Amino acid sequence: MAGNKGCSDLERQLAAVVDMWLKMPVGEEEAAEAARYYREEVFPLTCRLFVERERKKMAGKQIYGLILTVGTSPEPLILSLSACQPQKALFLYTEDTERYLDDIINYVQLSPSRWDKRLVQKSDPRTIYQVVKEIWEQWGRRSDIAVDITGGTKSMTGGLALVGAFLGFELLYVDNERYLKEQRRPYPGTECLKVLPNPYTVFGALKEKNALELLRRQEFHGAGQILTELVEKVPDPRRFQYLLALARAYEAWDGLNLKEACDQLGRAAAIAEKLHWGEATDETIFLREQQKRVGHLAELLPAKPRESTLPLLQDREAVETLVFTLYHNARRRAAQGKWDAASFFLYRLLEIMEQRRLALYGIDTARPDYSLLPGEGLLDKFNAVRQQIKFPRLEELPSPIALTDGYFLLEALADPLRLSAVPTGKGVGIHWGRFCSQIENRNYSILAHGFIFVSEEQYLNFKEMVEQILDLFCTVEGIDGEEAREKTWFLTREDVH
Repeated sequence: MAGNKGCSDLERQLAAVVDMWLKMPVGEEEAAEAARYYREEVFPLTCRLFVERERKKMAGKQIYGLILTVGTSPEPLILSLSACQPQKALFLYTEDTERYLDDIINYVQLSPSRWDKRLVQKSDPRTIYQVVKEIWEQWGRRSDIAVDITGGTKSMTGGLALVGAFLGFELLYVDNERYLKEQRRPYPGTECLKVLPNPYTVFGALKEKNALELLRRQEFHGAGQILTELVEKVPDPRRFQYLLALARAYEAWDGLNLKEACDQLGRAAAIAEKLHWGEATDETIFLREQQKRVGHLAELLPAKPRESTLPLLQDREAVETLVFTLYHNARRRAAQGKWDAASFFLYRLLEIMEQRRLALYGIDTARPDYSLLPGEGLLDKFNAVRQQIKFPRLEELPSPIALTDGYFLLEALADPLRLSAVPTGKGVGIHWGRFCSQIENRNYSILAHGFIFVSEEQYLNFKEMVEQILDLFCTVEGIDGEEAREKTWFLTREDVH
């Protein structure tokens, strides 16, 4: 109660001097006396009332540094400094406003160690950005910094507001409820300190930009972390819920967790449809198609390690999705400079194509039943292919079937997907020596059976060969390769609306 009574007394004292001040003439001859009375009698009481009232707004907000633009009215800056009581103050002034600094510093009684000043160009906000960034670095990149955009020109305050919002500072402004045009001052006692909402924080603009950039770079886990925070903080989280579901879907798909990818793609599509009032857009249609593809593949994946893969491999649609999932995984790893990992996915892609073709004969490469294969003398044909590169003759067909032997077998079967039928740009046919050399290089990788680092050049040579075989595979299987590539690629920043 004592505090309230004191405040009421202060308000009464201020009202009395304000009444006296308002009765003073404001003509040119009397203006100096009115200004002196305001400065000596009115403003000290105004400042005391302002501090008592506005300091409560800053409760719990310890401000280490306050950055202020200096205009031709020192009073708002004095009010702000008095209420915030920062440990450090930086004044951004122009040649026209430097003379007001002494009034501000003397009134607030700032010691020399607590304040600094920088000359800026009033019409060039770039100088403000440079100065603020410099002082932010000097202050140790602290987060407990505020900017006061009350004084100075519009370009100065605009520049300070932009950089302050960008760096996450508190945005302050000394406002008033009533302005006296004749006296050209706020009505004493109506001044208030506004803590402006940071639009970048409220609407998540900067974090959204970072999240979209991570999505563009296919770094889904990092994007998901940012989007999770935005969903919890912004007033309308629906767009970020959509982007979060998208990031989680692609993170799961990239990690070959296809069931989770299917669920999250469905969630992303459902949110996007609500955002568009139920209207189907190119984006939602694309996501539903991806959900269907991934879901179909997920249903056919073996549930146990030794379960037959034939149902999956004999399903052309599932194989198409799996082949291009592996292909894009290789692309993403290559974009990150992870040549070993990219080569690993290309190697697995070669295996899937070979296993698919053999599955059409009923052959499970893990436990092959050769009685299902047509023709006589298959072992001799198989060995004839091996002997082209001086591989030793086998007494029986291999079980299980490794990758290289699988392609030997396809050649012996005269399957449409055989290396001798692959268009290479230099004619038809991939030389067996080249094929085995590329496989051997990959096998010595640290992600396979050795300790050799795969170089970019080695990866690109391997990729060229695999893509030649992939193109033939698409032709043989009746797959539109370009369409399949597009429909299994992840939405990038430019695609997301």
